[in-house]
Amino acid sequence: MKKSDAEKLSQLHQQILEFNHQRGWDPSAQNIAKSIVIEAAELLEHFQWDNGSSTKEKDLIEIGNEAADVIWYLFLLCQRLDINIIEAISRKLEHNQKKYPVEMFKGQRNDEFYYSQKKKYRQDKSLE
Repeated sequence: MKKSDAEKLSQLHQQILEFNHQRGWDPSAQNIAKSIVIEAAELLEHFQWDNGSSTKEKDLIEIGNEAADVIWYLFLLCQRLDINIIEAISRKLEHNQKKYPVEMFKGQRNDEFYYSQKKKYRQDKSLE
């Protein structure tokens, strides 16, 4: 991520926090997490019964609005739980780069490897 993009992201985060603060909106982490799922479901509705057809321009605006709602609530949740989202994303990217090494995909989709890695990861996690 370019520094200017990270700065923009940080500014948006602050604007969202200020927006909610000015309105006295201070939901609990539990309510924010529920809202993330609800907004994600609203995003998914745009693809329900979609058989690979192209989306109309109006749909893209609505889809973008739903995606923005999900991110909005994620920002709030991270703030509430004192999670630095940029650091969390960086850690997750590093983790996924190790879990799914590019060499194993050879520039192509490799579902067999993906699912075997996912299964292995879940088994290893259950042993902890």
